[in-house]
Amino acid sequence: MSSLSSLQINKPSDWLGRTPLMLASEVGADRRIIDILIDAGGQVGAKDRWGETALHLAVICDEPHPVEILLSRGSEVNPRNEDGRTPLHVACSRGYLHIVDILLGHNGIDANVVDNNGDTPLHEAVRERKYKVVCAMLKQDSVNLEIVNKEYRTPLLEAVSNGHLGIIQRLIARGANVNALNHGGNNCLHLALATKEFNSEVEHMTMLDQFCEELKLGNEERYSGVVVASYLAHHGANFYCKNKSGRTPLDLIEKENLKKTLKTLFRPTQCVFCEDEVATETFFPCKHLSLCKKCCPQKIPKQCLKCGQNITNKISLEGPKSSKPEVQMLAEPPVNRTFEDKEMQTLAEPVVRPKVEDKASQTEAQPLDILTLEVKHLHRVSKKLAGKWQQLGRELDITQDDLEIIKIDHSYSVMEQGFQMLLKWFRGCDPAKRTPQTLKEALDETECYTAAECLLSDFS
Repeated sequence: MSSLSSLQINKPSDWLGRTPLMLASEVGADRRIIDILIDAGGQVGAKDRWGETALHLAVICDEPHPVEILLSRGSEVNPRNEDGRTPLHVACSRGYLHIVDILLGHNGIDANVVDNNGDTPLHEAVRERKYKVVCAMLKQDSVNLEIVNKEYRTPLLEAVSNGHLGIIQRLIARGANVNALNHGGNNCLHLALATKEFNSEVEHMTMLDQFCEELKLGNEERYSGVVVASYLAHHGANFYCKNKSGRTPLDLIEKENLKKTLKTLFRPTQCVFCEDEVATETFFPCKHLSLCKKCCPQKIPKQCLKCGQNITNKISLEGPKSSKPEVQMLAEPPVNRTFEDKEMQTLAEPVVRPKVEDKASQTEAQPLDILTLEVKHLHRVSKKLAGKWQQLGRELDITQDDLEIIKIDHSYSVMEQGFQMLLKWFRGCDPAKRTPQTLKEALDETECYTAAECLLSDFS
């Protein structure tokens, strides 16, 4: 192939500055044609006047083969156009699930690239209500749920603003922060109450019926903003958070009887130390420590004084002091606070797990209740649960609502559903109870004996 023909093959063929390879990718041409153009010297990374590559255009045509062949022939997987959008942004916004799966499976994919508006591909999928694409994105451990765009909206705040309950469920199940704040200092409850009605692809949610009954609302208001706000508050969102205008979500409710009921259902969190003041700071991930301004130490405790779990960050419950969400990560080694009140000193004592006297519950080396349970053990146990994972989940005190969230994802196999349930328990339970002994007792109670034997074999 001569130098002239190589130059010719990369010469723009229209006013948009697109080469023959770009045009072939855009229309989903036969893979042989794309191969011939690349072999002739076609540059897979060339950009048109809008900064789009052949891979951007291949995604738009929603045909898998041009995407696959371009990636296999050296195309960058994260090229950005003039708007800062990658091919994954395009696929997510259009809801092309198969293309999203191909891109996510390619080495080097960055699922958290932000475009010029600060949006990640997940923001795009949420905003366009592409439920299946959102589910696919959330299966990626690398996906960051707390990136804020130029409006200071996380994907969860976008989901609430767009009135999509199914996506809200998925984000909460994945661990999204329900107290994130947008540019105006509004949390998800402010936004939910401003949304007239929510939609969802998910199965019937009994929790919505429960809140309808408690709020004395009819079934026609099942998907109303106030019912969804109650659902969000159940998962930890703060009804007493003041936005930049000084208004709480409760201030947005005009009906006094409804407001009174919500105040009864969701009382403000009291400081666990003085028990007189409303808490302004909550420490994560266990959330056992909720303190008022007076009792909150200048340095964050290294561990929860109640359960002994390592503290990762704290979140303000009273609204923003600036335009950014008030999330403080640990910046320096914290120290434990000392207390003069002797009644509170017991909280600061190390957590001691009780010894098991029953020799039947011991392995040859150590009792099960002092051994460390790891995610790899959950994975092996989940293979033996078969269809009993929901029964086991209830035994482990997983709420029916959380079980339904796992059940609605039809892309999960039964084994994967069991694993997700166990992972939910593992991440959310008291660390003192997160032991092989606790899990074995639950397995025995639900007659999952094969799974129990599998668990014991890991520690024998």
